[in-house]
Amino acid sequence: MASLRLSLRHTDLLQVRSTITFLKHIEGSMSGPEMALDRATHGDLTSLLRLRERAEFETLEADVPGGHLSAYLVNFHVKDLPFSYRSVDRYARTMLAVASRAAEDGKSGPISFATAVHGPGAGLDASEAMETLVRAFASELASTPQVAGHVREIVLVEREKEVFDRLLARLGFLVEQHVLAFSDGVFLVTPLAVEAIPCDERRVEELAKRHLFVAMPYAKAFDNVYYFGIKLPVEAMNRICERVDQDAFTGDIVDRIKTRINGAKLVIADITGNNPNVFFEVGYAEGIGKTVILVSQEQETPFDLKTRKQIRYDPQDLLALGEALKKQLAVSLAEDENPAAVKA
Repeated sequence: MASLRLSLRHTDLLQVRSTITFLKHIEGSMSGPEMALDRATHGDLTSLLRLRERAEFETLEADVPGGHLSAYLVNFHVKDLPFSYRSVDRYARTMLAVASRAAEDGKSGPISFATAVHGPGAGLDASEAMETLVRAFASELASTPQVAGHVREIVLVEREKEVFDRLLARLGFLVEQHVLAFSDGVFLVTPLAVEAIPCDERRVEELAKRHLFVAMPYAKAFDNVYYFGIKLPVEAMNRICERVDQDAFTGDIVDRIKTRINGAKLVIADITGNNPNVFFEVGYAEGIGKTVILVSQEQETPFDLKTRKQIRYDPQDLLALGEALKKQLAVSLAEDENPAAVKA
C-alpha cells in the first residue's frame, strides 16, 4: 500500500534541511515563519512580497544559517479569507501537488518537504490544524497514489515545546484512529478510505461551527490558565478552543480578531490584569451580540464590569476553574443554541 513518511520535529522551520520548505502567506500580513525567513535574508522576503504578493505563489532561494533553503510561499488572498480549517486543507493539498511536480520536473526521485503547522497565528487550534493537514495528505494519497513515488517525507515543525508535546500526542491519537500508521519508529500517512473522504470533508466544516474564542493576555504566565483551565474543559464539551496569537504574524490583527469572534459560538475572556486588548475584544463581542463568559483572578475590576458575573479562580487551582467553566458553558451554550427552549 502506498504511504508517505511523516515526522514531527521540535525545532525552527529554517533549521530543517529539506528539498522544499513551504510557508503559508496571507495577503497583508506575515506569519512567524515568514518573519524569521525575512530576518535571515535581511529583508529579501519583504522585497519579494512587495512585488509579487498577489501572485498565486512565489519561490525564494536563500542562504540561511545552517545551509541553503528553497522556500515556496503558498499565497492566500483577500478573496480566500478568512483563513480557516478549509484553508489549511487547501494548503496541504497544494503542498503535495507542488512537491509532486517538483519531483517530476527534477527527475531526482522522491523529495522531502517541510512546513510549520500554520493556523494558530490566525486563531485556529494547533492540534486541529495539524490533523486537518494529515487528513488532507491521506485524502490526496487515496485519489492520487502516484504521489507516494514523488514524496519521500513530510516534515511538520513546531518550535514551542508545550505545543510540540500536544501535537505529538495528537499523532498518537491519529494512529489509534487509523488515519496514520506507525511502523519501525516512523509515522506513515496511508490512503484515506474512499468512504471516509466525505465524512472528513464534513469534519472540516464542523470545526468552523464549533469554535469558541478566548480573549486573554498573551503572556507566558497565562499559558497554564489557557491550556489547563480553559482549553481542556472546552474540548471536554466537544468544542474547539481558539485564540489569535498576537506574536505569530504582522498585519491587521484587529481584522483577524474580529473575524474569529464573528464566527465563534461564544467568547471566554480572562480579564485578569485589566488588559486593554482583552477589554477591546470583550466590547466588540458584546457589541455584535455574542455571549461573553468572564473569568479572572482576584483583582479590582473596572466599574463597568463590577456588576457582571465572573468566574473567579486561583491560578494554583486550575482544576476548579475548569469545573466552574464547564458548568457555565453548559448553560451559556444551551441559551445560545436554543434560546426558546431555555426560556420555556
